[in-house]
Amino acid sequence: MHAMTLAEVIELTASREGQPEVMHGHDHLSDPVRWCHVGEVPDIGTMLTGGEVVLTTGVMLGAEADQIEYVEKIAEAGATAVFLGIGRAFDDVPQAMLRACRSADLPLVVMWRPVAFVTITEQVQTTILAHSTSRSTVSETVRDTLHRLTIQQAPMQAMVDELASLADCPVVVENTARQVQLAAGEAGLREVLRDWTRLSQYVSRSVGDGEGDVHTTADGIVVAPLNEGGRPWGSLILFAHGEPNERTEVVARRGVEALNLHKLVSRNGRDWQREAQEVLLADLLGGHGGVDLLEVRARASGFPIRHCRLTPLVVRLGRAERECSMLLEQSRSVASRSGVAAVLGPVERNTVRMLVSSRQADDPIRKVDEFAQHLVTESEGRVTLAAAGPPVEELRGLVHSFAQARQTLDAAVRLGRSDTVVVRLADLRLPGLVEVLATNHDVQDFVDRELGPLLDCPELIDLLETFIANGLNKSSTAQAHHLSRPAVYRRLEQITERLGVDLDDVRAVAGLHVALLALRARDR
Repeated sequence: MHAMTLAEVIELTASREGQPEVMHGHDHLSDPVRWCHVGEVPDIGTMLTGGEVVLTTGVMLGAEADQIEYVEKIAEAGATAVFLGIGRAFDDVPQAMLRACRSADLPLVVMWRPVAFVTITEQVQTTILAHSTSRSTVSETVRDTLHRLTIQQAPMQAMVDELASLADCPVVVENTARQVQLAAGEAGLREVLRDWTRLSQYVSRSVGDGEGDVHTTADGIVVAPLNEGGRPWGSLILFAHGEPNERTEVVARRGVEALNLHKLVSRNGRDWQREAQEVLLADLLGGHGGVDLLEVRARASGFPIRHCRLTPLVVRLGRAERECSMLLEQSRSVASRSGVAAVLGPVERNTVRMLVSSRQADDPIRKVDEFAQHLVTESEGRVTLAAAGPPVEELRGLVHSFAQARQTLDAAVRLGRSDTVVVRLADLRLPGLVEVLATNHDVQDFVDRELGPLLDCPELIDLLETFIANGLNKSSTAQAHHLSRPAVYRRLEQITERLGVDLDDVRAVAGLHVALLALRARDR
């Protein structure tokens, strides 16, 4: 059942008719009230189970000893407060009862005007039952919503989004290292994440080792531990606005159940922290929530953006996605030792996108190369090659840099580059540039213009390619094709005639070289 507070009972319409005054227990006004009883018999304490407000006129408590025993028995039973009606047995507050309440630290509320106790008990019990019904309805709604997402195998982020909507407040899921992995609730989320390390430590201190599945701090933060098989894997934290209401606590409890179940059914599939990194990287690329929110959110997750250089990597994997479950943990470990931070995207076509953050004072090329080299060494074949885009200092440059990294990796693979762990477009020089541009229509039109008369004669194309690759040396070309020098001369004359170019003209040969590179790229 919903627990009203002592203050709420005092503020009921029926209570206010009696002109209530708190004689003792102002610091207990937030204590819960589970039920309400009229208790005119001296031994009412034996009939209580705790959390009740006891109403009495004191007609059976004329002697001071009876007053003291009455209070002691009520306090012993765990009652929340005693309400004393003045006017029937007492014309003023009995001092023995007041002293006993102070000694037992039991709140004493005096009703200075006559009031029908039955109206107070009726309002208290009606309110409690109404809240209990509301709680049950909310609980079922939340459970049904989260169950639907579980059945649909929705990502964990979708569940956190739903929890924030249901609770109408920011929601955070942190791991055991107190790093934010998932967050939702745009209203107030930036303020929550701005100084996450300090806030997380405060929440941890406030909750302590308290028993129960849901804990609430004095300023309205609801915390629920996440466990799997008795082992903690994180915390669900709801930042209620001011005093958390019943709905917030219900959402927290149901949220814990749903998130634990999600992790359980996904145990043989995707890791939840890896999924969280994919969400973060996607939001960084898409600018979801705005730069300010993304900066504080990334920093809270352990990935600094402000005053850093961000280098996109597209990493080629040597094994299938299901065999790369250790890649996230390895990348985190290697990044920490290399003095950088890294966030991973999803595996696509045996490649994975990574974003590496290095300090502005560091050389980003050296830092990224060091990170990648260690990752290749420790990944045991999971990582074979990485292509880096140009470092950027603003999020808006990430999409272009990632696109260049992807193009560079594809070009390096087609060109058979394996002499370095990290390859950049500049490393591939002209062949790399042509590979990247090979699908451009203007480049293909250029190929057709430059080499069109030779495209029906592959042997002349091959000879021209060898001739240019050997620095226009006819003897080397003859040896490479196992031909006599006169035969090479004749074929070169044919090429000259067909193309209408002078092979002694450096500019003409340069154009043919680019066209040949583009032709081979097109063939690949």
